[in-house]
Amino acid sequence: MKFEKRTFFGGARTSRRAILKASAAGALGAAGVAASHPAFAGTAEAGRTYDAIVIGGGFAGVSAARELKAKGKRTLILEARDRVGGRAWSSTFSGLPIEFGATWIHPSQTLIWNEVQRLGISRVDDPNPDFAVFATETGGYAKQELTFLDRQDDLLRRFVEGAETYLPRAYDPFYREDLLVDLDKLTLGDRARQLRLSTLETNWVSATTGAYGGGFERGSLTQLAHWWALCGYNTETFHGINVTRPVGGMGTVISRMLAESGATVVYNAPVTKVTDIGSRVQVTAGGQVYDAAAVVVAVPVNTWNSINFASGLPAEFSRLSTQTVGVPTAKKVFIQVQGDIGRPLVNGKSGALLDLVLAHADKSAQGTVLIGFSVNPKLDVTSVAQVQSAISEVLPGTKVLSVKGHDWGKDGYAKGGWTFRRPGQLLGSLRAVRQPHGRLVFAGSDIATGWGGYVDGAIETGIRAAGLAAGLTTAGASARS
Repeated sequence: MKFEKRTFFGGARTSRRAILKASAAGALGAAGVAASHPAFAGTAEAGRTYDAIVIGGGFAGVSAARELKAKGKRTLILEARDRVGGRAWSSTFSGLPIEFGATWIHPSQTLIWNEVQRLGISRVDDPNPDFAVFATETGGYAKQELTFLDRQDDLLRRFVEGAETYLPRAYDPFYREDLLVDLDKLTLGDRARQLRLSTLETNWVSATTGAYGGGFERGSLTQLAHWWALCGYNTETFHGINVTRPVGGMGTVISRMLAESGATVVYNAPVTKVTDIGSRVQVTAGGQVYDAAAVVVAVPVNTWNSINFASGLPAEFSRLSTQTVGVPTAKKVFIQVQGDIGRPLVNGKSGALLDLVLAHADKSAQGTVLIGFSVNPKLDVTSVAQVQSAISEVLPGTKVLSVKGHDWGKDGYAKGGWTFRRPGQLLGSLRAVRQPHGRLVFAGSDIATGWGGYVDGAIETGIRAAGLAAGLTTAGASARS
């Protein structure tokens, strides 16, 4: 879906386990018009010419638009969906507010935390679970006291041992690049094999390692270690970042930010083509052509290849999009079960249909609502029968009444869920795609050097991209004068 200044929640230790995160989205686009250029004649009509165009109305795009307004730039947001938020999506289920994507914030994520405070939005902490469920030696699952989580934490610390040395500056992951050359090649599975973890131990730590990465053989060790560094190399903070929610959900936060941006927004306008002609950029979306001096591309990396960048991009951009950064099999499902079953914290085995299950903060009229996270490509989040089978394995006797989920990998404007880099991407592509290419600047939680995978990272890159784009608009104005 990034931490340095910290205020920790000491009391919310076990709520910590709310695993997956999500944060940005939209569609991609292009811009560029000079009325004198024959290929673009007639496109610079009133209402279609801007100082800057932002492609994607997630937190990165809205943050960029707001910053551009502060710099005096007339800005257009082109959003493929009928809503803003992208991979942050507030909805309802069984009479309760839910989040299909980004959910939690933490004081160490200073950008989003300060934003929520400034906007006057209240916060609420999720209550702790009552019990945990873990895999057993016989291949099944068993209910455990919460103290069992200490065994999981011991394994987690072994995974990221040494991060203080090779990632000493959390917001500058390249600072000790010399120490990362070999480490950045490792998958989480490679690390588990280095540690000689048993199958049982691997299952115990799967929900906080392999499930984050979209599987042990997909996710990189350095991504996990980067989050660990942002959390101050501390298990309490690592789990505590998934405890506190803004009242009204992420939808309330981004709506208020959008209102401050003063940007024009065109919804249901997926960008299909972007052409940088040197002095301007042309963006085609929804059958219309828009023109600007600079464009901020603020959509998930996985969708970059869905846009025709007619003037071309360096190979790193296409390669990163093909490899994927957002976990391509990420899913989140809300499950209404019968009765009050307490507040479980289920840690699925590696390869399970549900990697992690926890209870919604509030009770519904029918009993308990569970929240399930999955990276298993076989799970159908709309199938009551399939979800029932998965729940019966970990919580025997629990009856599933209804489900409501979202498969982020099948979402054409996301093509994946929360950010989790693959081996080689930190040192191989990240710096390159953060640099402007002509009049295009890229943003999004996927390419943050701080909290990648969280809203804070999206805001970080949106602010940065706005500064770069504003400079391009100034240069464009100078060239035309």
